Amino acid sequence: MKTLSKFLKILSRISENLYLQIPRIPGTSVSKTYIKRFSPLLILIIAAVLLVFVSSSLAQPGISAQPGISAQSGRSNISKAGSKPASSKKRPENSKSRAYEKWIPTVWKEFVKHGPTKSNLPDFSCAGYHMGNMPVPANDNNYTNIPQTPGFQTGVPGIYKTFTDLPQFDVTSQQFGAIPDDGVDDTAAIQSAIDAASDAGGGVVFLPGGRYEVHQTPEHGFLRISHDNVIIRGYGQKETILHFGSPGRADRIYRLGTVPAEQEGRHWAAIAVMGSESTQEITRYTRTVMRGQREIEVMDSTALEPGQTVIIEFDDPFIDPDNPEPQKADIAAQLTYPLKLVKDQTDTFGKMSKKITWIVKIDKVLDKKRILLSEGARFDQFLRYSPRILSFNGVEGVGIENLTIQSSWKGGYRHHKPWLGEDGKIVRTAKEQDYLWGGIWLSSASDGWIRNVTLKDLTQGVIFSKCAYITASDLEFEGLDGHSGITIAQSHGILVERADFFARLVHPVSLKNFASGNVITECATHYDGRDSNSSTDAVIDFHGLFPYENLFDNMRGFYICPGGDTSVMPHAGVRNVFWNIEAPENMSCYSCELKDEFMRTYDYTNTSSGTPATMYEYQPQGFFVGITRRSGKVVTMGGDALDKRNGWMKVEGLNRGNPEITSLYRAQYDRRVNSKQAVSINFLRNRKL
Repeated sequence: MKTLSKFLKILSRISENLYLQIPRIPGTSVSKTYIKRFSPLLILIIAAVLLVFVSSSLAQPGISAQPGISAQSGRSNISKAGSKPASSKKRPENSKSRAYEKWIPTVWKEFVKHGPTKSNLPDFSCAGYHMGNMPVPANDNNYTNIPQTPGFQTGVPGIYKTFTDLPQFDVTSQQFGAIPDDGVDDTAAIQSAIDAASDAGGGVVFLPGGRYEVHQTPEHGFLRISHDNVIIRGYGQKETILHFGSPGRADRIYRLGTVPAEQEGRHWAAIAVMGSESTQEITRYTRTVMRGQREIEVMDSTALEPGQTVIIEFDDPFIDPDNPEPQKADIAAQLTYPLKLVKDQTDTFGKMSKKITWIVKIDKVLDKKRILLSEGARFDQFLRYSPRILSFNGVEGVGIENLTIQSSWKGGYRHHKPWLGEDGKIVRTAKEQDYLWGGIWLSSASDGWIRNVTLKDLTQGVIFSKCAYITASDLEFEGLDGHSGITIAQSHGILVERADFFARLVHPVSLKNFASGNVITECATHYDGRDSNSSTDAVIDFHGLFPYENLFDNMRGFYICPGGDTSVMPHAGVRNVFWNIEAPENMSCYSCELKDEFMRTYDYTNTSSGTPATMYEYQPQGFFVGITRRSGKVVTMGGDALDKRNGWMKVEGLNRGNPEITSLYRAQYDRRVNSKQAVSINFLRNRKL
């Protein structure tokens, strides 16, 4: 401040000897005016403006920020319409304050200016319950007096029924007879309440506080929801406990979504939400659709309507399931470009990738031959892929909330290994340890929610398979070490927000099998680093068959340690985005000489260099923005701590953190909603005119 004061005094003295010349003002008799009195003030103003400009420029860090300084923990104050405010529970904070000012990522500026197609940064604003266009229904134990909650169609034209009108089915009533805390299996009683709600066209299955036993022995059944608008709700997240007493049936475990859910062993969970997987072809494309386009030309649009959820199915014309070869793939090649597929990746260019699907909504029916989708295409959809629009006949409007799911599993988890007794004999198989103590399974479900749920002592937490537009919020994973927390496969538009991981898991968050448009935001691990015995770690997992265009956003305590066998490599597809993430202090997954690398793979021998230096190729065209690390440690991408742009990745703000856009999802959502509101206002104004 002393230096600044001295500098201004010098400028003032100089200015006293200067004259400010002002040209003749037209229409006056003044040709030249010299104003000595005001020249010092004007000079001071100019100097002050210059100083502010210079000092702000000096305060702005360059591309290669100083290593060893972590970001401030910032959470967006922008809340999704109708969503619960950010959790007040204590989350891990970044370990040092950031010396730098906030900054706006260039990739965000490009997105605002050019949109998702030219900027290449995907749009994630449509994730979640009803694409975020209506709030998740109000969380009220009485489930009454909720005049503004969204509703559902009754099936009778012109009659609209709100969630307020849903009947409530108390499982402890005489009609159903569940008794909490008595140690007797309650599966049949709770399932009877679920069936009654289903028969009524929807309803709230209410579980008062206490512990309820489900699937207490292998002979007891499982809870299943297969109808629309059925809501399971407890009295409170810690007050109502569903206790899962026996492992699921030891059916075969498949790659998620490749067989009907009934055949998949993982669907034997404490609660299974299972919609119909039947489909009927409605119409077909008549013109190629490029990435980002929403308008679709079809053979006949008369069977489509606004708001309808549909499945769009594509066939890869180059894949020969009987004789797969890496150079004979079209969709897989597009969604892993510029990676070159190799012979070991047989499922990626084989039968499992021959057909892929995308679940999306119809926004408008423009005429008999044209429709408008709710979202832009996430890849180029050529006519040679035979794109066809199918009906989605799954369940809608299902909610699970306000309870804890806990199991009797004894623990002792080691990844893909059985539990052995003192005599060396197998007590619990590797399959049981990995897959058969599951919390919630959802398949063929859309526009539902999971909220305020604790998952404790489980090997599998929540699985989404062939689902769309579901919000999972305020989840806690507690208790024993386990396999997986949240798994998303062949699903689209899933929003996971505010999930806290206290239990150590191998895959806290896992994406696989063509999943796209999903958002994981405001999540945190409450442990650090890898346990070499159990293989649990604080990581984001991509498990192969190229999940593409997914967002990981505003997260604390995660780095990328993907899995899957070589047949489904690469771990991920194109344009996955990692935004404002603080990595854990200890990162030892797939140890190699690049000990600070944010993204890793065990299969680097199949990358272009055959060394860890090109591990990043298994996240092709990825975005890495504002990535930092706990305790101020350096984090690297591609072996160094520099920002970079090339055909493989965009890295910005590495080791810098503290971006002004703390959540890409919130910013994109806000921008979309504000844009729609502006259009509506202009439309109303024009009508008045």
